[in-house]
Amino acid sequence: MGSLPLRAIVGALLSALGVAMVFSPLKVAEVLRRPHDTVSQAINLRASWGGAVLGVGLFVLWLPLGRSGGVYALRGVLCLMVGIAAARLVGFVLDGRPDTLQWVWLIAELVIAAGCWLALSRGVGG
Repeated sequence: MGSLPLRAIVGALLSALGVAMVFSPLKVAEVLRRPHDTVSQAINLRASWGGAVLGVGLFVLWLPLGRSGGVYALRGVLCLMVGIAAARLVGFVLDGRPDTLQWVWLIAELVIAAGCWLALSRGVGG
């Protein structure tokens, strides 16, 4: 992507679409023909689809700050994990009763995001 304004527009649109998907898991399930009958399935729809799109949008918004491929990779993974974890947390609140596996996924996402943040703050990848 070329110019900063275009990146900002695309990033903002993707982020907004991701947020809409996080808050509309039944519509996402309908469009993608995915199961949504259990709490875990609803949380996974929010996290896997809405959270991932949100993460990509955040990454596009953050693109101009990168200096190398390693930095881009770390930022990409960081943004994806933050978006997915945030969407999963929304699911915990709105859908309730997350099972043990949902907690495992959330902890893994947060640990990966923290590792990426730590690596970026120490200048790894650049």
